[in-house]
Amino acid sequence: MRNIEQYLIETADRCIRLARAGREMADSLEAMSNDLMAKAVELDSERDKQAKDEPPPAAVKRKA
Repeated sequence: MRNIEQYLIETADRCIRLARAGREMADSLEAMSNDLMAKAVELDSERDKQAKDEPPPAAVKRKA
């Protein structure tokens, strides 16, 4: 009977460790997602600013 009790205790401990590791991984993934989204917004804003600052292309003159 002791073997079953030991198995259940070890399995419960393993479940707790995995659950904690999963939460840590989820938190890490969420932080990375936030960083990536912030970088995407930054790049998009820079691209929009550059597009506004660039002069319009000169009209192409045709030979008559």
